[in-house]
Amino acid sequence: MEGKIKLFLRNLPFYPHLKGRGLFLVGGAIRDLFLDREVRDLDFVVFGDPREVVQELRKEMGGAVVPLDESTIRLVSDEWTIDVSRNRGDNILEDLRLRDFTINAVAYSIDGDFLVDPLMGISDLREGIIRVASEKSFADDPLRMLRALRFASTLGFRVEYGTFSAIGRGRENIRNVAAERIHYELMELFGGDDFHGAVRMGVDSGLFFVVFPELEDLSRPLPHVEQNILEHTLRVLMYLNFYLNHLDMSPFLHFIRRFENLRDRKNRAILAIAALFHDIAKPPTYSYENGQVHFYGHDTEGAKMFRKIGRRLAFSNSEIKAISLIIANHMHPHYLSQPEVTVKAVNRFMNRLGEWAFPTVLLAFADALATKLSGYGVSGHIKLAKIMEDILRRKEAEASKPPRLITGYDLIDLGLKPSPLFKKILQEIDDLQAEGKIRTREEALRILPSIVEKYRDGRSSESES
Repeated sequence: MEGKIKLFLRNLPFYPHLKGRGLFLVGGAIRDLFLDREVRDLDFVVFGDPREVVQELRKEMGGAVVPLDESTIRLVSDEWTIDVSRNRGDNILEDLRLRDFTINAVAYSIDGDFLVDPLMGISDLREGIIRVASEKSFADDPLRMLRALRFASTLGFRVEYGTFSAIGRGRENIRNVAAERIHYELMELFGGDDFHGAVRMGVDSGLFFVVFPELEDLSRPLPHVEQNILEHTLRVLMYLNFYLNHLDMSPFLHFIRRFENLRDRKNRAILAIAALFHDIAKPPTYSYENGQVHFYGHDTEGAKMFRKIGRRLAFSNSEIKAISLIIANHMHPHYLSQPEVTVKAVNRFMNRLGEWAFPTVLLAFADALATKLSGYGVSGHIKLAKIMEDILRRKEAEASKPPRLITGYDLIDLGLKPSPLFKKILQEIDDLQAEGKIRTREEALRILPSIVEKYRDGRSSESES
């Protein structure tokens, strides 16, 4: 491990400017190097004034200097984000013990070329374990409880029992954290490869009931409702998580290019958050009539509820709009998967959802899998995706066609009355255009009279094939 870090540092173009300053590389960069992940963010601890280090680096790299707080200064360049922080402990060992998790409590001395790992963070990295660096970790910063779940989602690590228990005990303290900081962790968590596992821990620990009080109503049983709504929601997240990670092995394989926007982790998070809240309005819309349970309007009401949740947790307007749109329309793929669906109805759904049309069908597919299946199972959702694909292919084919050089109005201007001849004449113009024999409208207008005359006299022997 030390050799890998040493080689990485020596290949930095600004490495000479790091030497001789008593700097330690700490935290995420070491973790990501160990995991063979790309490193573009660097965190350094200096036992002195961080401003001197940042100004020296700026002379070499350029970029913008952003003070984050009294002890940390950030330098942002085209390729790198570098944070330089004043030490918090009297020495590097004390400093590392004040950090969040053992996997981030590892340092490397720039001047001495040695690793400092007092809490066995490298061992926890090998084992894939998230463990608090100290018993005071969550008390020092309650956001770390949510960050533990975020790392579980993004790294695929497991939260060890003592850390998980501490989240349960300290969950109420998350109320003291700024909404903007919570929002950042949520977007990272839901954009990870195991957001279902992280949400499951958030629910089991009770932390998610503090962040999202609305979820508690989902956990309460409703009369005559067989499946607990929160458990159903978690199953939806499980299926959605699986298929987002394995679209190339899913029934949607042949439409995979329609999910291009989900390559962006932020968009994955938007869809996953919409899945968490897709049934949020079922408790307030519950009714039982004539022996049947109904949740009339829970989709549109759920969208309204999320707009309030999103504003409370500092989601951006664009994020709130996208998540609300998905929630408000998550039932439509179920309706459109019925055998009697019309292309007109599907086209209107696609126009309304835009880039979120196929992802919303994927959410509905996961929703159907997590529910007692109807007679035709989920085949209707695959059929719906095929209809959507056919519509898009037709639209793309039309859009790719070169514009018509001649229209029926030009034939009328030449004294012709609308008749089956129009199609033949216009087809011949199109053929000449496709062959490259005419390229402009002016060229088409010059040759048009002779083509019209040919068809008028019946001299054409052209085949329509």
